[in-house]
Order: sequence, then C-alpha cells, then structure tokens
Amino acid sequence: MSIPNGLKLRHIEGFLAVAQDGTISGAARKLNMTQPALSKTIGELELRLGSVLFDRVGRKTVLTAAGETFQRHALSAMNSIEAGVRSLGGEDRRHTVSVGILPTVAGEFFPSVALEFSRQRPEAQIRVLTGPNKYLLERLRAGEIDLMVGRMPTAADLAGLKFEFLYEDPIWLVARAGHPMANADPADAVRKSPLILPNKGAIIREAVDAYLNVIGLDDVQPAFESVTLSFARALLLNSDMMWFISRGVVRQEVRSGSLMTFPVKSAFMSGALGMTTKPTAEANGIVAHLAELLRKFGACED
Repeated sequence: MSIPNGLKLRHIEGFLAVAQDGTISGAARKLNMTQPALSKTIGELELRLGSVLFDRVGRKTVLTAAGETFQRHALSAMNSIEAGVRSLGGEDRRHTVSVGILPTVAGEFFPSVALEFSRQRPEAQIRVLTGPNKYLLERLRAGEIDLMVGRMPTAADLAGLKFEFLYEDPIWLVARAGHPMANADPADAVRKSPLILPNKGAIIREAVDAYLNVIGLDDVQPAFESVTLSFARALLLNSDMMWFISRGVVRQEVRSGSLMTFPVKSAFMSGALGMTTKPTAEANGIVAHLAELLRKFGACED
C-alpha cells in the first residue's frame, strides 16, 4: 500500500471538515478542536502527502487542484469506512436507504417518490423515520438516517450539513368546507375564529407569527398548537377552527373537498423545501438514486 506512514483518520476528518466549511476556525468548532490543533493536523497531512491542499486567502481556505482531487478520494474512503462499521453491526445497508421526513412531505410528495424508487429499485428498501425538524437533524448527524426531506433548516442547524432546494412550499390557512367565514377577508376570518397554530419551534411558526403580527394579532392565544394532520383535521371538521399549516400536509384534503383554503397573500408565507444531507451522502449509490428522484419530482411541483 502507498499510504504514507503516520496518516491517520483524524487527518482525513480534519481535511474534509475544512474543505466543507471553508475556514479553519469554523471547522475547528464543528470538530470540537482548537484552531491551532486543526491547523497542525492539516499541516501534518500536507507534509505526509507532499502536496499543498489549501490556498490561504485571508481567513478563507480554498482547495487547490491537488486538494480537490484528494477530496474526491477522501469522501469515497470515508463512506467505505462508515459502511464497514455498519456491516460489523450486523446490518447490510448496500440496498437500504434511511430517510427522515417532515409532515409537509409525508402525505403526498415523498410517497410518490418512494413508489417510483420501489419500481426502479425493487431490490432496495426505504426505511422512513418521522419527527420534528431538530430530532431528524440529530438522527442525520448521528448517521441513523441518510437524508432528510422537509423545510430548510435554520443556518445554525445546517452547520456541517448540506441543503438542496427542491421546490417552494406555501403555508395555507385552512378550515372545514362550509365554514361560516368562507367568503370573508382572510384576515377578518382569522380575527373572528379560534385558531390552530404550528407548534412553537416548528420551522413555519415564525412565518405564521409574522403574518399574525401584520394583521394585529401578535398576542393571539391559539386554541391548539399542532402540525399533526390526523389530530387537526378532526378538530377542523367538528368546529369552526382555522389552521395555519404547510400545503403539503393538507393538499389531499383540500382536493377532496373536506377542507377549504383562504387566499392568504403574504411574501413570507412560503419557504424552501428540499433535502438535507451530509456532504458525503451521495457517495452511496442507493442514496444518490433516491436523491435524483427527489430532484425530478421536486421540479414538477407547482
């Protein structure tokens, strides 16, 4: 083997972290290292490889041509090591992809993608995990899922991960068909009806609060807080409540006529929906295949 003496896993991990972050300081924080320690690690790696991997431009670190070449191989190597560790745990993941999905894609978008994936790759299996945004991000970082599909996480939550936009997902205001305020101005209807709001901490809650603030309801007390379709639908169908929720959660109910929408026109009542992954995720062929289908179906969303 032509691996230099003294080359260790920490050298590769440090290199990939700096390449992904673009700064020594940022990568050091993510690795829980000091900046001098990480700089020393990169220096040791460059010395052992006999190549300069980064150009230092101010506080930025930019991959050289040699660095870009090494990055491709390092990503592949790390993915192989992770696969080997998993296989020792008794789990063969060559034909398995684990996906975390948020409610906005669980009802229609992701099932459509999953069915097509199953038709194209009948030997493969998709394992689905649902839950709140932060919970799924933790599972992604821990390697328990391969990718996550839903609204774009905050910048702070995205550290060390990659988000790829698929389509815009508006927030709808919905109520039961035949609601007594059906023909009223949406803002007036909201003022006069009990509300179900997204849970505090849900990504869409900030946008909903901003809209309520604009119409003078910044201190409104909701009747309930939920992003769960089965629970909120039962409330809506048996009351005059109104619910702010992502389109993807209730689109089927609106199409069937059991729920109706109110035309809330606001620039901030929409957000980016996409897939969040580790930078190395698509080195796994089965994950790459699913990611490509997500892009294809996302391009067809209106």
